[in-house]
Amino acid sequence: MKKLLFVALVLIVGVAALGYWRGWFSVDKESKSGVHVDSTKFKKDKEAFSKTVGEKAKALKEQVASLWKNAEGLTGDDKAHAKKELAELEKKHERLEKQLKELDEAGEDKFEGIKQDISKHIEEVDKKIEELTKKLEKGKDK
Repeated sequence: MKKLLFVALVLIVGVAALGYWRGWFSVDKESKSGVHVDSTKFKKDKEAFSKTVGEKAKALKEQVASLWKNAEGLTGDDKAHAKKELAELEKKHERLEKQLKELDEAGEDKFEGIKQDISKHIEEVDKKIEELTKKLEKGKDK
């Protein structure tokens, strides 16, 4: 239980520090609460990230489609293995699309966690696409 409370506290402090650093809110001595939230700054940051990730997701989908075309020339075990990996990539892309929808609905409290998860997921998919591209190129050379 102590670990859970510690993790929750670290997350809250992390989001607060990020929000302050990014200008989502500021400390104001003149207001009653002492904190001024800049929701327009947060929305701009969220929209910019959503746009960037949306474009990246579209590019990844096009890369996967291209890999499907490249896999058509393979035969036997190479073709079966490539199809399996491409199916996994499509599932990962679907997960990315789902995360993008969650990002659109996320508030300031959940934004940073979703942002980190999406960034990590995109890196994994990029790496997988690169590996599969190399495999397909080797398979065609045979």
